[in-house]
Amino acid sequence: MRRRALGVCSALTLLLVGCVTPTKRAAAPLPPSAPTSVEGLAAAIQDDAARIEKEQNDDVRARLADEAMAYADACMAEAPQAAACLYGRGLAYGLQARTHRAQALGLLKPMLESLNAADAADPGYDNAGPARVRSQLLLKAPSWPAGPGDPDAALDSAKRAVELRPQYPPNLLALAQALAATGDANAAKETYLRARDAAQALPAGDSRDGWIREADQGLQRK
Repeated sequence: MRRRALGVCSALTLLLVGCVTPTKRAAAPLPPSAPTSVEGLAAAIQDDAARIEKEQNDDVRARLADEAMAYADACMAEAPQAAACLYGRGLAYGLQARTHRAQALGLLKPMLESLNAADAADPGYDNAGPARVRSQLLLKAPSWPAGPGDPDAALDSAKRAVELRPQYPPNLLALAQALAATGDANAAKETYLRARDAAQALPAGDSRDGWIREADQGLQRK
């Protein structure tokens, strides 16, 4: 079932909250210890994203998001066509939207454009990350005319991620969420079970435990 278009600001949780659409926030300067290689800059963005997930202080979260944007700008200056830099820039826009919420709606279009470009450059990057993150964006964003949100398009993107990397738990979780959002409860349940099984087959670790927990939470909502 397609989400209704939102004519007013929506109190979206996660990364898509905002009422105005100003221009991109100026990036913070790179720290002295910043990496210089494309691989290092891309890894630094991912590290900031992981730290934001665990950080409770809003000021620290905002600083990390600005740092990630600086890393993304440096990566793009080094290799503007590289999937790692395009994907990293998409993630950095998402982190900006999460932490600078007054600007969130204005960041959705460049985030989507960056993910599309990364997908075109290397669909398999980060275990089909461009398609997976795009699905999450399309699922959580306000619908037209306020934003690019489109549950049906989110479902298509999640299916693409699973086709590319069928055993990667986050891809299956993204597909389960999109199936639930588009009204296919039975398929969503089956996919949450697949995601849990895929995660349980992996070595123990924080990521594995988080994916299992997310799958169980999804199953409880069925």
